[in-house]
Amino acid sequence: MFKRFSVSAVIALVCIHHLSHAQLIEWRDNIPSSLQPFQNNAQQLANITQDRIVIFSHPSTKTSIPTLTKNPNPTVSFSSSAIVLPVSSEVVAKTLANHEQYIGLFPTLKSAKLLEKSGNVSQMKYKVSIPTPIPVLNFHEDIIFQHQLSNHSLSSLVVDAPIPYGVGKFEWFSLGDHKTLLTLTQWGDLNQPKGFLFKKILNAIPEAKLGIPSGTNAFILESLRKKFAPNKVLTLAAGQYPTPQLSKQQLDLIAQVSKNAQQPVSFINPSATVPYQHGRESMRFVTTYQYYAKSPQQLQKWTQPNSYQSLFPRQIKSIKTSDLINNNQNADFKVSVGLGVITIPFDFKLNFKYPSNTANEFYANGGDLKFLKGQMNFDDFQQGTLLKMTSAVKIDDQAPFLLRAVRSLPYNDVLPTVGANVVFAQKIRTLK
Repeated sequence: MFKRFSVSAVIALVCIHHLSHAQLIEWRDNIPSSLQPFQNNAQQLANITQDRIVIFSHPSTKTSIPTLTKNPNPTVSFSSSAIVLPVSSEVVAKTLANHEQYIGLFPTLKSAKLLEKSGNVSQMKYKVSIPTPIPVLNFHEDIIFQHQLSNHSLSSLVVDAPIPYGVGKFEWFSLGDHKTLLTLTQWGDLNQPKGFLFKKILNAIPEAKLGIPSGTNAFILESLRKKFAPNKVLTLAAGQYPTPQLSKQQLDLIAQVSKNAQQPVSFINPSATVPYQHGRESMRFVTTYQYYAKSPQQLQKWTQPNSYQSLFPRQIKSIKTSDLINNNQNADFKVSVGLGVITIPFDFKLNFKYPSNTANEFYANGGDLKFLKGQMNFDDFQQGTLLKMTSAVKIDDQAPFLLRAVRSLPYNDVLPTVGANVVFAQKIRTLK
């Protein structure tokens, strides 16, 4: 729920490409297909995705990382994402195969140079630049990776990058009528960063590792959505939230995917305008589902603001709550996010409403984050509980300077929310 994990947006911007080094490497990818959790059925995943971006994970599996010489066949947990694009699969394939044209497609990518090519295997060197108003957080790196193109996929291998070990694979599936299901499946070893900035940030905020894979997926597919899909904007009424329209069968499947992988499933909803007293504000909501093998009653404490300090003891310094009146309560949070090289302090104030013992709704009513709102429900589901959490945050131009720095990053209206939702859901799973 807490959107201070904007650091995951910074790291996701760098993890977008899984790259390699000057001499071609012999590698046969064994990355799982994104369709595996969906009975290998592209239409089934497309029907769940609809007009959103969906992000999910796979159960742990072995893969091949030839650059990881001490353990070239590690057991890892892949994450996938999917989007339905209103163009033919041929257009998608042509775009992804033209690596030099990634400039302009992915923000922060400043140059792309072919180093080596043999048949369908090519090695590219990319320059990634992430400027911010805070010089110590600026990032400028050359990153290299190896692409291997097939008829319906593009696989990539990391060799030289701040996150030096990783693999990824795009897959595209024709849905007919000029529609294509595009998916990305990827993994990067966040336990062995080699860049100074990455080491500092991940050591300071180890929880960020939980949200970075989802943030990476979101960054890449949001870039492709912006290129190919018209921008859809929902108009919400007061108290209304966007939500995926899922049948019972689809919801059962989402819960099973979460249960099997022990990871959340998130939907990035289309942009929406939300009514405020001064007018309407554009916000981007993310809906996250997580299955827990516990009863809703065992989890209901996580609807209460006083419980959040146990989830984030490093970041939340204090919480003050008002008395509960008519199922409403105010909470004042003092937060300090240490990035290893700089600390970002901020305060925010939330109003909580409790429709039931296992649900809440919250919105900002003061503090440094003016546009923050959401809701969560812990519902009985298949001998356990399914969390459904929908939230959004936007940093306004009057926020404190260190928070406003986040506005210089691409997709700052959605990447922090994606990462924060996943981290929140995962922290609950790991705590008793």
